[in-house]
Amino acid sequence: MADMLNPSKISSMFNAAVGIPDRKSTLSQSEEFKSFRSSFPLKNVAVDLHEYEWRYFEGGDKKTPLLLCIPGASGTAECLFRQLTGLCPKGYRVVASQPPPYYTVNEFVVGMDAFLDHLAPTEVHIFGASLGGFLVQQYCVHRPKRVSSIILCNSFCSTESFTNGMMTPMYQFMPTLVLKNIILSSFNPDQVPVPVAEAIDFVIEQLDTMGQGDLSSRLTLNGTSGTITGLKMEEEKITLIDSLDKTARPAELREELWRRYPNAKKASVRMGGDFPFLAAPEEVNLYIEVHLRRVGVTVNLPNLEPQQGGVEGQEMTAPPPRPK
Repeated sequence: MADMLNPSKISSMFNAAVGIPDRKSTLSQSEEFKSFRSSFPLKNVAVDLHEYEWRYFEGGDKKTPLLLCIPGASGTAECLFRQLTGLCPKGYRVVASQPPPYYTVNEFVVGMDAFLDHLAPTEVHIFGASLGGFLVQQYCVHRPKRVSSIILCNSFCSTESFTNGMMTPMYQFMPTLVLKNIILSSFNPDQVPVPVAEAIDFVIEQLDTMGQGDLSSRLTLNGTSGTITGLKMEEEKITLIDSLDKTARPAELREELWRRYPNAKKASVRMGGDFPFLAAPEEVNLYIEVHLRRVGVTVNLPNLEPQQGGVEGQEMTAPPPRPK
């Protein structure tokens, strides 16, 4: 099928991640990504006593509320570039971030405090993907007054399904190649639409930029037993974005998240895979905009043409996929 990528192609992408020569990803070689890199400089800041550095890209007016984006276990700040290129031109302040190696929730909370102090937002809304969404919920439990709203993308409220009591303490001692293979083993090897395949390809390429500490800390957080309890945020300020096609996250975790936040807004992406923010950015960015408008975030762009037929009062459904 012309719009699908077969398993042999996925296999070649896996080879690239473990050091077997292969081509660069389509997205990283695209004019879109090259334009992003020329428009948004990479920033690094050490914010805590350990001098761990957060990597991030930033765009938008610093006087407007901040949308902070946090990737999942296999993601880098670059993996969220389409949120910057899609939302910043519309007047939103967006930061695509990559946390340093934190091995416990408490370390993450303290580091996030310091990072937000550095960014100094007027108010903060957070988009968290997968593990990033779980950590966002944990942060809101510990700092209930600091975050105004959250968007959870393909996320979960419990790590019990990923917990491996024997293996988890060993991640920090494993070599980088072994850790990469553990992450790659969770990716979908079946036929997938081209945008989903290109997103996987890009993420795999980004894995090569991550060090042993980055990978081992993400796997440790993902594999440490934990459940979200005591989150006091009003559910009207929570949006759940989920891919409807096959993902690494078990379906029961999505259902558990829906049960945990029954009054949260729910949005679906028909073909987004594990990385809908990369594979279906128009849909995900639309849902982000709807969420931000609903919680009171406004932007001032006098030359911005109004959209025909509002979406705020409608059920959140995905627009048609991009034609190939």
